[in-house]
Amino acid sequence: MKSKTIITIGALVLAGGLAWNKYRNHTVIPDLPFFSQVISDESGREISGSGFKGKYILVSYFQSWCGDCARELPSIQRLSDQIGKEKLEVVLISDEDFQKINAFKDKFNSDLAFFQYKESLKKQGISVYPTTYLIDPKGKIIMSKLEGFDWASKEVLQIIQ
Repeated sequence: MKSKTIITIGALVLAGGLAWNKYRNHTVIPDLPFFSQVISDESGREISGSGFKGKYILVSYFQSWCGDCARELPSIQRLSDQIGKEKLEVVLISDEDFQKINAFKDKFNSDLAFFQYKESLKKQGISVYPTTYLIDPKGKIIMSKLEGFDWASKEVLQIIQ
């Protein structure tokens, strides 16, 4: 009887831990790794995330296979077109190779800046795609979203303008 109780308690603790881990990884937005990351453009030029401060920045971590990423990209493009590149820098980051990144970019005929992070995004705490942050010119996160969001919404436009 005692061993059955111990096994049951152990199973409940394990299940609770697994449920907490799933909740934490999929509903809580992770700390922004962007300012400490070094990302690369298609030519291989390395750029530090900290070099983007000074204007609004929209940073989106994405994967080319991600349906929500595909649905979100047109709204990011509209936001960029409405606000302008002099006031808003859009930085799209994937850990996939540039062949996949460029196929994704070409599919949407996008002129946004796409970058590669050479390590796993999962190791940086990014496990839900897209994970997107809006950062003010001082480097403070003012909005963050997991999965898809309409970044060209009135709410976002009012924040930036």
